[in-house]
Amino acid sequence: MAEEDMESFEVTDFDLENEFAGAKRSHRFTKEQQIYGVWAEHSDGEEAGQMTVADDEEVGPKLVTSKAQLGAMAGDSGGGRRNVMGSTLTVAKGGSNIGSWEKHTTGIGSKLLKSMGYKEGMGLGKNLQGISTPVEANKRKGKGAIGFYGSERSERSIKDYPVHDSDEEDKKKFEEELHHWRKSGDSNKKVKYLYKSADEVIKEGRNKKIRHIDDSHISKTKVIDMTGPETRVLSSYHAITGQKSLVASYEESRKQKYEKFDVPELIHNVQMLLEMSEEDIIKNARRKEQQSNRIVHIEHEKEQLDAVIAKEERELHTLDEALLLLEKLETRFSEKALTLDEVAQIFDKLHNEFREVYIGYELPYLGPHYLTALFKEALSTWNPLVNPTQHQHLFRFWQKLLEGTASNQGVLDQPMDPYHQLLHDTWFTAVRSTILGPWEPRDCGPLIALIEAWKPPLIPVWLCAQILQNVVLPRLTRAVHEWNPLVDAVPIHTWLHPWLPHLSDHMHTIYPVIRQKLASALVHWHPSDRSANLVLSPWVGVFSEVSMNSLLQSSIQPPLEKVLLELPINLHAQNLQPWYWFRDWEDILPVSSQLDILERCFFPRWFQALGTWLSSGPVHTEVVAWYKGWRDLIPSRIIGHPQIQQKFQQALEVSRRALSFQSGAGDQFGILISSLAKLVEAPPPPPPGSPPPSSPVASSSLTDEARVGTLRDITERRCAERGIVFVPLLDKTHMNRPVYRCGKRQISFQKNLIYANTETGWMPTSLNTLLDEA
Repeated sequence: MAEEDMESFEVTDFDLENEFAGAKRSHRFTKEQQIYGVWAEHSDGEEAGQMTVADDEEVGPKLVTSKAQLGAMAGDSGGGRRNVMGSTLTVAKGGSNIGSWEKHTTGIGSKLLKSMGYKEGMGLGKNLQGISTPVEANKRKGKGAIGFYGSERSERSIKDYPVHDSDEEDKKKFEEELHHWRKSGDSNKKVKYLYKSADEVIKEGRNKKIRHIDDSHISKTKVIDMTGPETRVLSSYHAITGQKSLVASYEESRKQKYEKFDVPELIHNVQMLLEMSEEDIIKNARRKEQQSNRIVHIEHEKEQLDAVIAKEERELHTLDEALLLLEKLETRFSEKALTLDEVAQIFDKLHNEFREVYIGYELPYLGPHYLTALFKEALSTWNPLVNPTQHQHLFRFWQKLLEGTASNQGVLDQPMDPYHQLLHDTWFTAVRSTILGPWEPRDCGPLIALIEAWKPPLIPVWLCAQILQNVVLPRLTRAVHEWNPLVDAVPIHTWLHPWLPHLSDHMHTIYPVIRQKLASALVHWHPSDRSANLVLSPWVGVFSEVSMNSLLQSSIQPPLEKVLLELPINLHAQNLQPWYWFRDWEDILPVSSQLDILERCFFPRWFQALGTWLSSGPVHTEVVAWYKGWRDLIPSRIIGHPQIQQKFQQALEVSRRALSFQSGAGDQFGILISSLAKLVEAPPPPPPGSPPPSSPVASSSLTDEARVGTLRDITERRCAERGIVFVPLLDKTHMNRPVYRCGKRQISFQKNLIYANTETGWMPTSLNTLLDEA
């Protein structure tokens, strides 16, 4: 679309003046006026009320000017311009024809002007700035906005009212500077040219965005740019993203009017050629840099590929040499002529000289295939019990070559380590055959020496555990079942305890068998036989405390109680041999068992003998010596127990009361009483309904039936204290004696013993053990 055909949409002075004058119109627009606006032809009747002024034409009676319009005109200093109905009106200051129109009136206008101070030949207003020349109509060029085509004042207005326009002077000065390169009147002035080298263009264009010129239809499409203050018609889409200065200057140059040289197309083409040249230089420089970088990258890749090729060539050469060694190994193996030395040489060379191939291709897994038969042949004459360290050097050599050298270490579901596989198929087989064959468990020394010699890391932990738990332990269990403590002269602890460091967590399965056999062997044991102490003392700390106390209370305590009951208390010639038999067990027997034995079997008879002696009036010094002698015989573990101190204190009190008539007796017995340590705790009171305590000077001894009844009563009372059911079973007997239900156990009383029905039969037990298990 041509620029002349475009209509401006800018707001003009006419639009502003008529924005508020719509209500003053008294006539109706014709159809022609609605279509053509101010350019429509007017009839005579339509011209009334409108201002029409021509150059050098007097203002006739048809001029209608409101007071507001006159005031606006009078307020325009310097003979300003007014736009009325699309035309520019210019009013000149002064003039000779002012007031000439009064010939058609009564002259009232002139009179009014003079009354307000008007002088002829001068302007109106206080400062004489008013206008008197008729308003001139000056047609605007084109259809653009106001001021688009420069000043709109008429020549006469400019002549009569010259003004100082700084904008026009600045524009004129700019045009002069813009065309300074043109030759002027000064022919001696030389034009200076600025040149740029290609290096400078490349340096400036490092960060410059290059326009990509496309020959397609898109690059030839004109674009109307309405984003700025003025509408622009661009040559293509690329002009939008191009340099703003060039495009803007080109678009503005099309609107400029050059007085001497106006070829905007040529200027534009020159500018485009210059720009394209710079872009070509920058593109070529960048392309050169890219190609240089690519060459460097390709050279680097070539070096890497050359290194890879060289490495692969070396690997191929290495693989060929390793393959020759393996072919030689396979050939000798297939011919059954292979020896351990040959296999060792080949694997050692593969391990040291071809390590990457050895590990990468997992060649250690070939070791058991070639070595198993050779190792079995070498171990066929080996006696592990006689020479436990033989062949260790051979296994250490192959451990270095095979163990932990596979490339898939730590991967789940991987095959067994080749060295471990070789050990399991050769060494483990030889040792297991020896253990299950000629080895005698009572001779544990050689096998323990073998286990110590082949301990980890020479043998893996899991393989050593398999030997101990799956081969040695079953063999020991069978030997324990075959052991008879009454016949076997070798104590069982001598050949079982050496295995404790290796099998301490797994031998608890055979301890019950040992305790049962020991209890069976001690049924007819007499305290005079001190071998029982030698057999049982090594098991203190090996058996659990509960299990050991149960064994002692059921097998050792009853015979000791019997000998103390039979011990005669002689005041003058005392036989202490049974007492020493009791003292032999003071370090093994529980304190509670020792107190129980003395409480029931010794002190009643001791108090009886003391009471009989005191009734005869002995010398108190002899009683003191007798008292001190028995006090020194009490085991050291229980001498300080409150129960023992109470017994001795009672004896001293009785002696002091009985011998108080002797001089010095009271003081001596008082010293002995004060020397006793204070009781740690008072003895518990007897339960309700229990019989009164017997006198320490009782003269009669209890019968067997009375002792059994007392033990049953004590058991019943202790069960009641703990809430354990204790009832007789009327339909059952044991050895013609009644059977009682004590919690979960069935028990029977015989003499001074409690028998409990266990899985192995009726076995003697102690009261404390019975209460714990019930």
